[in-house]
Amino acid sequence: MYQVTNNVSYVKGRHTWKIGFDGRKYISPQGFTQRARGDYEWNSLTEFLHDLAPTNFGERSTGNLTYYGDQTAFYGYVNDTWRVSPKVTLNGGLRYEFTSVPVGERAQALNSAASVAGLITFAQPKPAYKSFAPRIGVNFAPDDKTSIRAGFGLAYDVLFDNIGTLSFPPQYSGTNDVGNPGNPQPGDPNFLAKGGLPPGNGGILVFDNVADQRAATAAFVPNQIVPYAETYSLTVQRTFAKNYTAEIGYIGTRGIHLPTQVQLNVQPRVNAANQLPTLLSGSSTVIAPANANTLGKIEALSNIVPGYLANGFTSKITSYQPYSSSNYNALIANVTRRFINGLQANLSYTYSKTMDDATAEVFSTTLTPRRPQNSQNVNADYSRSALDRTHRITLEMVYDLQLYKHANSFLLKNVVGNWTIAPIYTYESPEYATALSNINSNLNGDVSIIDRTIINPNGRKGTGTTVTPQFASNLANLCPTADDPTATTCDANLVGYVAVDPNAYYIQAAAGTLPNGARNSLPAHPINNWDLSLLKRLTFRDHYSFEFGAGAYNLFNHAQYTPGTVNNINSTSNTSTYTNFQSVDNAFFNQPGKVFLNNARTMQLIGKFTF
Repeated sequence: MYQVTNNVSYVKGRHTWKIGFDGRKYISPQGFTQRARGDYEWNSLTEFLHDLAPTNFGERSTGNLTYYGDQTAFYGYVNDTWRVSPKVTLNGGLRYEFTSVPVGERAQALNSAASVAGLITFAQPKPAYKSFAPRIGVNFAPDDKTSIRAGFGLAYDVLFDNIGTLSFPPQYSGTNDVGNPGNPQPGDPNFLAKGGLPPGNGGILVFDNVADQRAATAAFVPNQIVPYAETYSLTVQRTFAKNYTAEIGYIGTRGIHLPTQVQLNVQPRVNAANQLPTLLSGSSTVIAPANANTLGKIEALSNIVPGYLANGFTSKITSYQPYSSSNYNALIANVTRRFINGLQANLSYTYSKTMDDATAEVFSTTLTPRRPQNSQNVNADYSRSALDRTHRITLEMVYDLQLYKHANSFLLKNVVGNWTIAPIYTYESPEYATALSNINSNLNGDVSIIDRTIINPNGRKGTGTTVTPQFASNLANLCPTADDPTATTCDANLVGYVAVDPNAYYIQAAAGTLPNGARNSLPAHPINNWDLSLLKRLTFRDHYSFEFGAGAYNLFNHAQYTPGTVNNINSTSNTSTYTNFQSVDNAFFNQPGKVFLNNARTMQLIGKFTF
């Protein structure tokens, strides 16, 4: 990366002006090919052991392209701090940002012949030119112990390279699927013995006709719309009792044009008009009219949006669209004791609510699926965010034992005195996960586990159950009762489902049903944690000191079954184990102690020499 930066500031009267410029040139070649060795999922162990081509899912990426994330960026700002009076200060500024479209994303123009007027246009994405970010703040000090601050600001983010590396045009990369013409068909023998799916050729692929080009199109990069956040705050701060400062306030943030992963041309086969019912009680064999809706009739529908299907876009077109938004509102309060007489302390409390309709646009976590349940209705996913923590309390203290601090005796000063103890207490409301049915319930063809459950509002919170299929007794080819809603023997005659436990809150949404559960309604486990550090300091001639001690994280070894860790800010793994906690048909559903680590106590030794 090359970077040029220049900042200038000057003072005139009561105004302090700052002007700055930052220019950057990024050079970023990289390579990433999904499923380069093939991704295969068998319905049964028998299929795998007999080396049959998978009947569930089989896909392998083609091509081996170097992606260039090269970009040019310009940032400029002007800011004025105006001291209106001894009690009032105003701050205002304006920032402008421009970041070009990465070179690799411009290759979408290779697919321009596949464009359809009024439906989709494959061209070089256009950059955003109007990214202006104003900000304003005011500080009012009615007396020397009180400060009232209010502010508003707008800040832009950048779009990361994953979007480009996952969105190659078909001329550079595509996929081979089990079942496609010329490929192994589901159930074919010697699948892995023959190398599985062919990897395809590298280089630039030339299609024989536009129809083939459209059928192979699996990605789309829209014109650049940069995500941004609006932040607003109002706080009141006051000192009291000489050594203490208290603050209370409100902070809000809105995220706008956040990228979310959707499948542009994919729709659910199931809708409110044709869904199969899920009953809380009843028989698995029912009397149904001859024209009753069945699973077979729903499966016969297309999961491709009509406009795309009519123009030959039969592959799923994955795209990162600026459809999503977030909203954070918080009450904050804290009391701080400044370091005096060897003691410093801070007590903080936050009461907040975070809502969004997309938290993870790539496969970074299973707790909140990366795609909406219905790509044609992203707003239906608006709910509690995976980042939401309703309550958070922290208490931090540092106590430097003052005993014999100024003693002339080396032993009294260094053996009895010079101890420091630093405890930290944290309480945090749990992270919420999405309760999953572990079935492609709405039949949109999405192989990812993203379909939620059906909610029984009168059920016991936290409990879940599977379902039993209902078969119509007056239709041809009457099927026997089965407990497996994914059975393929007589799916065509399924007319509904019956909950195994009518008192459960989460009910599995089986194939042909329409899940109504919200994202992130299943709490994991709160954090209730103590950390402690104990240090001993030896001083020599007032210029040299040696510190040694120990630190304990989760001091009381209290089992805390949370995703991630209890005393670090880090990302949650996308391990498939977590779906055991989320999937209503799993024996470990809603049992965090069976899935997450207990964050057992850890200790470390500390040593430091200063001079």
